[in-house]
Amino acid sequence: MVIAGALLAAVMAGGAAPADCTALAQRAVSGAQVLSAAAVTGRADAPAFCRVVLESRPTAASRIGAEVWLPLKGWTGRYVQLGTGGFAGTFPDAGMAAEVRRGNAVAVTDTGHKGADGFDARWALGASERVIDYGYRSLKVSAVAAKALVAAFYGATPRHSYFIGCSNGGRQALMAAQRYPEDWDGILAGSPALRWTDQLSSFARIQHALRSTPGAMIPAAKLPAIQKAATAACHDGGGCAFDPERLGCAGPETDACLTAAQMRALRLILRDFSATTAAVPGGWDQWIVNPDRQAQSQLTFAEQFFGAVVLGRPDWRVEDLTPEDLARARKLSPVLDATNTDLGRFRRRGGKLVIYVGGADPVISPRAVIDYYQRLGRQDFARLFVIGGMLHCQGGLEPNAFGQAPVAPALRPDARHDVRLALERWVEEGRAPERITAVKYVDDDPSKGVAATRTVKAYPTRRSPPAGGRKPQDAA
Repeated sequence: MVIAGALLAAVMAGGAAPADCTALAQRAVSGAQVLSAAAVTGRADAPAFCRVVLESRPTAASRIGAEVWLPLKGWTGRYVQLGTGGFAGTFPDAGMAAEVRRGNAVAVTDTGHKGADGFDARWALGASERVIDYGYRSLKVSAVAAKALVAAFYGATPRHSYFIGCSNGGRQALMAAQRYPEDWDGILAGSPALRWTDQLSSFARIQHALRSTPGAMIPAAKLPAIQKAATAACHDGGGCAFDPERLGCAGPETDACLTAAQMRALRLILRDFSATTAAVPGGWDQWIVNPDRQAQSQLTFAEQFFGAVVLGRPDWRVEDLTPEDLARARKLSPVLDATNTDLGRFRRRGGKLVIYVGGADPVISPRAVIDYYQRLGRQDFARLFVIGGMLHCQGGLEPNAFGQAPVAPALRPDARHDVRLALERWVEEGRAPERITAVKYVDDDPSKGVAATRTVKAYPTRRSPPAGGRKPQDAA
């Protein structure tokens, strides 16, 4: 049921009371069961909202959980579904609270399982239907149930629906556009793990080389030398002629040179993570060349994916990697990868897609994201922003905060600085974002002030130089 215009305006202004929150616990929702519904008040990070917990069972083996948070006052008429990182299984509490502060109804799915954190894939052992739920099915069933609750609570279907996520959440965002285009008006896909099976296989190959070849592990003390050499060889916004061979040790090994084994390992890493001015070695010490097997890193993802999802062998280690293992991983591509560039249905219904990726991302290959965007072909409905110097989703030595996440607030709450608002303006006013101004806060802490800003133009244009400590040049 679509609400009348005057009543919708009253709801948006907070003048019309929504339905009783606890009554939603008795609400019949097609394909899902409401487990609980209760008003939440007194949180410092969000105004009062109705929290609804759902479970959907599209197959006998499926148990897809979801939470829906509904502002008690001032609903904007928007529905937002947030993606989840890594192997999912948890709910991004801070992200949901941020949506309620914006006045949006928001939902998140656990994708069909509970996990200790986004690095935990043990839920997939012997559970092929759960892998499908994680891959894509949970996105649809949760959206259908959540939107039904929105309509029941406010007496109105959402005026606009958005999907927003980064990393695996970015993969989910592209999956939403590819598989369920009728559900979404605007999609924000950050650092999308779109070639998820290939990326996880790359993690395994890199870690196998680093840990199985004597002397191949690159010490963190050598990363500054790689950074210096890459910076000297590359030009801002232009080509890069970085040749790792120049770092080879001509004499005794020092922190300023690489051995032959380390050189081979570096070349393998660079197949995915190119050596540009900003891309080496941001985050490599923690993510790629971390010798600690217990740390959450590329190694963790590789061993969880192959051990639990691909092979069903929880004791599997990257040292065990075989070509047959990689071949089995590729068979999961139709379920996990979001590489389909046929977005005709999404485009024809007026959908808008914004993608962003960090040029220094040590987790998801920026090359894969740029390649996907180029293969989209006709791009009047899509924009890509490559944020030089940004790490995975946020953070880094250069300007990297533009409203994409609660931990990366925009310098100003407008469409020139906040990519969320830029997407909303495109969907609701028809004004496409051609540039975004990112900010680098001191120590990535907004309370410490601004270190630099940069206005980034939509790919493939050159980016403007950073304005260290100066006021940003506002985007048009």
